[in-house]
Amino acid sequence: METPLRLAMAAVFMAALPFLHGQGQAGDLPDTKDKATLQRVCTSCHELDEVLASRRTAIGWQQSVDDMISRGAEGSNQEMEAVVAYLTRYVGKLNVNTASLQQLQDFLGLTEKEAQALVAYRDHGGKIKDFEQLKSVPGLTPEVLQEKRSLIAFTL
Repeated sequence: METPLRLAMAAVFMAALPFLHGQGQAGDLPDTKDKATLQRVCTSCHELDEVLASRRTAIGWQQSVDDMISRGAEGSNQEMEAVVAYLTRYVGKLNVNTASLQQLQDFLGLTEKEAQALVAYRDHGGKIKDFEQLKSVPGLTPEVLQEKRSLIAFTL
């Protein structure tokens, strides 16, 4: 069942490629009202650069935010959803085992043909276990994948 948050996260994935291509710092992130919300909600306990120390999938960011809420982070549901969406968009990873054809194209910049090859491989052979297996998918260019490696996840 699709929740409003899951639908919002899908919309985030449909956005342009993430702004950051590696480990970023807070100053590297685009200044938006959601960045201001992120800063307000997250920096009462720790530095924002600590939050940005690793990329996560949408589910991973949601779990992290849920954990912070359980520890006392304060904000409305709408603000917390905005934080998850912002982090997913700019410091996110995409799980290639669950991503849709469109997400593979939009988030990783694969062509339609490449995305179809990946989905067909995944549908026929099951989950992709690691980056080496991903590079062996017929129809994908290992060099292109290498450029996107920091954006790719195989779980959560």
